[in-house]
Amino acid sequence: MGVVKIGQHFLRLLGYEVVPYPPTDWVRTRDSLWRVLDKLSIDCVFDVGANAGDYGNLLRAIGYKGWIVSFEPVQATFSKLAQRAAARPPWKVYQLALGSTNGQAEINLGQSDDLTSFLTPTGPSERLPQNQAIGRETVEVRRLDSIFEDCMAGIDAKRLYLKMDTQGFDLEVLKGSDGVLDKFVGAQTELSFVPLYEGMPGHLEALKEFESRGFSVVDFVPVTRVAGGLLMMEMDSILARAVEPK
Repeated sequence: MGVVKIGQHFLRLLGYEVVPYPPTDWVRTRDSLWRVLDKLSIDCVFDVGANAGDYGNLLRAIGYKGWIVSFEPVQATFSKLAQRAAARPPWKVYQLALGSTNGQAEINLGQSDDLTSFLTPTGPSERLPQNQAIGRETVEVRRLDSIFEDCMAGIDAKRLYLKMDTQGFDLEVLKGSDGVLDKFVGAQTELSFVPLYEGMPGHLEALKEFESRGFSVVDFVPVTRVAGGLLMMEMDSILARAVEPK
């Protein structure tokens, strides 16, 4: 073990961590997420728009050992998610999209699978050349409050966190969660400063909807930068109930 690794090991035993300066976006995201999960004593994370499970992997990487409940509607992507979840329990997965109504809907498959959305892409641009649909798939959609009890079957958890990354559809997920939203003490939503999809809500509109439901901003963490890292295109907002945490 090298001198640097030995030093890091002993600092971690004392509760400290050495990170690059200035901290990278990944380090900022990791630290902010871990802080809110710890402060709010989160023991179950609902991961909406899970894609292939990258967020769940991040949770495990930062030391989160509680339940993850993930939702991903697209068949090919869901298969990858299921494999990851099986390897890192406790982790439930559902091949579903969440929204404000129950039924079926067609989803636009993105050229990059993390750009898949129910909304129509605004099209390729110099900032995001891969922002275009390459096909459509019919998927099942459910309100979270209509399936919540089934999702919680076998899960002994009291402190829930709602993470959403649905490419412009987060507010529809939020509306479909209204019947059980009081069970969530924290939330995470992706905000866009540049519209990537037609009719998607702006960042101020999105924050207003969460604030009207009793959430307050804890932190903002970068998601996508453009112009050589100068301009912020998307950020995640980490939120908590407007109560004093532990």
